[in-house]
Amino acid sequence: MNDTLKERLGLLGQHGYDRSLVGMEVLEAEGGRARVRLPVEAPVQNMGGALHGGAVATLVDVVGTLAIMTADRDGRPGVSTDLNVSWLAPAPGGSAVLVEATVLKSGRTLAFVQVDVRRETDGVLVAQGRMTKFLS
Repeated sequence: MNDTLKERLGLLGQHGYDRSLVGMEVLEAEGGRARVRLPVEAPVQNMGGALHGGAVATLVDVVGTLAIMTADRDGRPGVSTDLNVSWLAPAPGGSAVLVEATVLKSGRTLAFVQVDVRRETDGVLVAQGRMTKFLS
């Protein structure tokens, strides 16, 4: 893991909007992949007490960026140019989700990543997202 990635991991959840993902634990970040665990606690719940859709989109962005940084030889986080999410099942409050990002392609100026969000208890796919980043 390069120094840029280590520095970015150290800032995770401490600045800006990333703070909404309080309790997020990075399980793996290397070789174009990243795995994270997030408890579905009050800061990321919707009014119904389940994982909020905006939190899912943030997870796609944050965890996808970590995976891209591990695939890029310069550890560039890039700038999002496209992000889409399909929500498939709820993740209830008090549970946890496992988020796995896999880089599909990382080139000179663009990187593409797929992110799966699954319930920790039964592995059900909660949401799936894709993101494109411009690497400058």
